[in-house]
Amino acid sequence: MNVELFETALQTDGHEIVIERDGAAGEMRASDRFDLVLLDIQLPKMNGLDVCRSLRARGLRMPIVALSASVLPEEIARTKSAGFDEFLAKPISPRDLRAAVRRFAA
Repeated sequence: MNVELFETALQTDGHEIVIERDGAAGEMRASDRFDLVLLDIQLPKMNGLDVCRSLRARGLRMPIVALSASVLPEEIARTKSAGFDEFLAKPISPRDLRAAVRRFAA
């Protein structure tokens, strides 16, 4: 449900969206060179922390934003150490999502 909400919110602003529903597919697809990656921490096959580490190890420097329902300080610290640029706590409103995207588009 979040994916559809995010897709609608961002397409309304004219963004081109590519969706992958598991971490392994997203990690492979990142060679497409995106302007921004929104990455859920709890993904099947390969979690978001491992995907981000892999992307950074491959030298990819596009902004990567972590999305998670877990707001424990340790979880947020893990996202920073994995190479994420920002952390957004779920539930994320369309307004907050658009604001985060605008911060990296500027």
